[in-house]
Amino acid sequence: MPSRQLLVFIGVGLVVVAIALAITLYGTKGSHLELAGWVLKVRTLATDEKNSIAVIDFRVKNESTRQTFVVQDTLVTVTAADGKPVECTPIARQDLDRVLEYYKVLGPKYNEALIIRDKVGPGQKMDRMVAVSVPLPEEELGKRKDLTLSLHDVDGPTFELKEKR
Repeated sequence: MPSRQLLVFIGVGLVVVAIALAITLYGTKGSHLELAGWVLKVRTLATDEKNSIAVIDFRVKNESTRQTFVVQDTLVTVTAADGKPVECTPIARQDLDRVLEYYKVLGPKYNEALIIRDKVGPGQKMDRMVAVSVPLPEEELGKRKDLTLSLHDVDGPTFELKEKR
């Protein structure tokens, strides 16, 4: 059986290692890229019997204290009422301006459109919008289970914003 002195020494050593590990993890907390955000509003409009447009206004905040999020790509997926995921086709910024001008029922342009190379600096908050063409009738789009906006960083990480329904 190990001596009492050895057990005390091992116990104190484990406590010291745990404290050092906690300090290290806490100290590097802001170094990792972390994007938090939420969907503010989704506006929809039927373009024909089988297709719709969705304009998604959202807000993101870079929780990191050191890294900048740089947009490489976005992907919008709608989960239809039957549970099937439906991938949407993005609408370019120039086309979005024309769509909002032509279809006044979608409302005004509240935010700038998100584009590739948009940056969210450390601790910065940003409001943007994305528009997509959805291969669903507007009625089905209105019955969706959820909508997910995936934002991809140029260095690899992907962050998802889900619509609260």
